[in-house]
Amino acid sequence: MNVLILSTQNPYYTSGIVAYNLYKGLKGAGHNTKVLTKLYGVYEENDFVSMETSFDVFCNKMQVKFKRVLNRLPFLSIKSKVKTDHEYHVQDFDQTVEYHSTRSILKKAKMKPDVIFYLFQQNYLTAKNLYELNTITGAPIYWYMMDTAPLTGLCHYSWNCDGYTKGCGSCPAIYSTNPNDQSAKNFQYKLKYLSKTNINIITPTEWQNKKAVESLLFKNNPIHKIILSIDPIVYDFVSKSEGKKKLGIELNRKVIFFGSTSVNDKRKGMRYLFEALEILKKDYPINQENILLMIAGNFDESKISLPFKIKNLGLLKNSEELAAAFHAADVFVCPSIEDSGPMMINQSIMTGTPVVSFKMGVSEDIVVTGKTGYRAKLMDSPDLAKGISYVLDLNKDAYGTLCLNSRELAINNFSFNAATEQILRLIEKDSTHG
Repeated sequence: MNVLILSTQNPYYTSGIVAYNLYKGLKGAGHNTKVLTKLYGVYEENDFVSMETSFDVFCNKMQVKFKRVLNRLPFLSIKSKVKTDHEYHVQDFDQTVEYHSTRSILKKAKMKPDVIFYLFQQNYLTAKNLYELNTITGAPIYWYMMDTAPLTGLCHYSWNCDGYTKGCGSCPAIYSTNPNDQSAKNFQYKLKYLSKTNINIITPTEWQNKKAVESLLFKNNPIHKIILSIDPIVYDFVSKSEGKKKLGIELNRKVIFFGSTSVNDKRKGMRYLFEALEILKKDYPINQENILLMIAGNFDESKISLPFKIKNLGLLKNSEELAAAFHAADVFVCPSIEDSGPMMINQSIMTGTPVVSFKMGVSEDIVVTGKTGYRAKLMDSPDLAKGISYVLDLNKDAYGTLCLNSRELAINNFSFNAATEQILRLIEKDSTHG
């Protein structure tokens, strides 16, 4: 079977790793699989190709510098006139703009696919491209939702807005009261083409699944749930003592691990975690001298005061460094309040590291109180603190069982083999009924 995976990001970094994991699973199952990205990259594998060239990258950098210069001149300012809200994570403003022709995409891919997977859409393909890809090749499209952007006319996260259920317009992400604003135009453009495309929706969480079922765009399409796969070799299971030794952490330390690219991102809920840590210190009789906060990402210790000793890992370079952090952690805490994942929960569970999180995103699927960690009530800092205390206070045997449960759940449900089997069963079922 010829499989084409389309994704904006480079598959070695950040969220593009999802495309890489999908590729590895399908390639490992014996299928001819290619990944065609939007962004330029230098790849060892011949199966990875980019629409952009190194010259495109150079031109883009020059364009950004040129705009910065012009924006310093009041009479030549080219800044956007539309104020956007970062909480909604606005995607391509005008989604009717075609970045690449469908013919150029297929020419670059150098294959006639039997199946097409589409992951990240930012600045890449339009609904018209997807319709044409399906029409020209006859290949069904499987849109693997990484967030809720496929459902909306403008934003990656809709929060309490239900515009995606009726057609968007008057978009709060751009502070609009116009029912025919750009979000409505984008939505109608998507509806025009996607309504006549053979397209399946795959959601990696129950949270996204419910939204897809409610959406005007896809409520009549086949919708399936397959949890994002994690490499069980990279994110392997090692003893906590071994993990702590590797990072130079004292063995008697109780390590609370968390991370975020920005502590100011409202979606990531860091303020609830910081409140929970203060509650933990004040109200729970644990050995506080032995607690260590291990933090990954952009974190300025001079600007935020936390109640326990800190080990700041900074921005981690690769999956191996992230896996090492999970190996050393006694608990991973995720305070996200509006999130499609995050994938760090999947990764933590795969390493056998219990997770404490709010009831949000993939937490609803794989964080089970008393089995793989503790699932707290959404935006409830005291309950989050209770969960952290629960995991840290477990005796050695009970904690060991929690770790083993986590690893077993991950292997059975979202290892490469498990996820690939689910995907292949889905394709086989659709081809049989088709």
